[in-house]
Amino acid sequence: MNFLRFFLIFIFFFCCNTEPIRKEIVVGKTIKIEPSNFDTKLNNNYNFLWSKPKFSGENIDKPMIFKIENNKMLLTPLIEGNFDISLTVESLNNTDLYQEFFSFQAIDKGIKNSKQTVFSNNNSTTKRYTIQIASVPTLDEAKEYQKKLRNNGFDAYTESLTLKDKQFWRIRVGNFTDYNKAKEIEKLLIELKYDTWFTNIK
Repeated sequence: MNFLRFFLIFIFFFCCNTEPIRKEIVVGKTIKIEPSNFDTKLNNNYNFLWSKPKFSGENIDKPMIFKIENNKMLLTPLIEGNFDISLTVESLNNTDLYQEFFSFQAIDKGIKNSKQTVFSNNNSTTKRYTIQIASVPTLDEAKEYQKKLRNNGFDAYTESLTLKDKQFWRIRVGNFTDYNKAKEIEKLLIELKYDTWFTNIK
């Protein structure tokens, strides 16, 4: 079954001469992707196997942020381009039950530029910003946070802090000089259900 599944995915992504019909999505906006013709109410009885979004467009390291939550995927495009995703649903004994392909075209509708105009007077080349996600008592916990964030496309890092003779580990995202860009990333984190604290880097 695994061979057949990957063969079909290969055919869909690489061998089809006909361009798929793409749903238009907006750069910077998170969408929820779910199977359209499969009942997911009993999702504990199935395995949902999502492919990593395949991006076609400008060659950059992180064209999107995505998060898989069992029977759904949250996708946030960070740049214009095409995104292709496959989903295979299988039973607990690894029998393929359902397969679906999703095709999107991300469009930048100029929201980012309007925000930059609003905040342009607050920007300073000497200021730097970061987004704190959590503060935990052990390095292992911090590394787990960091790994999860990086897997979703965020530039996450950890740093230690000693407070009242106790050591803590902070998990943060980004080292921004652009205030507007930092706020956009914070918004994406909030949409993905992370608690955030926007702060200056001293």
